[in-house]
Amino acid sequence: MKSGAYLASKTTLILFHIFLIAVALDLRTTAQQQRSSTKRPTSAWYIFTGPDGDFSLAFPAKPLPFESEADGPVTMMRHYHLSTIDGKYFSVNFQDTGGDPTSRDANKFDAKAEVLISFAARERGERVIQVHRLAKDIVEMEVWQPTKDHKEWLNRLDYTILHRARVYTLGCGSLINNKRIDKPTCRKFFNSIRFTR
Repeated sequence: MKSGAYLASKTTLILFHIFLIAVALDLRTTAQQQRSSTKRPTSAWYIFTGPDGDFSLAFPAKPLPFESEADGPVTMMRHYHLSTIDGKYFSVNFQDTGGDPTSRDANKFDAKAEVLISFAARERGERVIQVHRLAKDIVEMEVWQPTKDHKEWLNRLDYTILHRARVYTLGCGSLINNKRIDKPTCRKFFNSIRFTR
């Protein structure tokens, strides 16, 4: 049986992942606006393999590691991201939750996951468009995130997966203020994840 402390830790971990995506997206928007001369290829998709070899994910080009001093609530969080010349942002971050990776709890979100995830987004000032569970281990959320000056909005879709005691959050967003995300491209990105164990 799960303890309250374990559930709180797991929930904190999920919320921390989504917060990190929001911060990274905001930082990347500022960097893209300042760096208009750097171009990245967007036509060919690059197959990224996680550093532990536990998953692969197709990005429009090779992603870069996001350097962060912050450790997550349980273990170090790893984050990779990519901004495209046409104003799209893709990211994956992942962190272990602890516990037995083969247990049911390490492969299924608890009943209140959607409520907690959307509450945390609203606390950050984001407008939640939708949040729903796609499967026992997958929660998807679409938000409009305010820019630093709170005058404009950035659209983002998050896809959070709990697999073998590890939380993976895939982010797909627009870096262009007030522009809707390209959902077919986001779906291609999300659906490309493959777990090797």
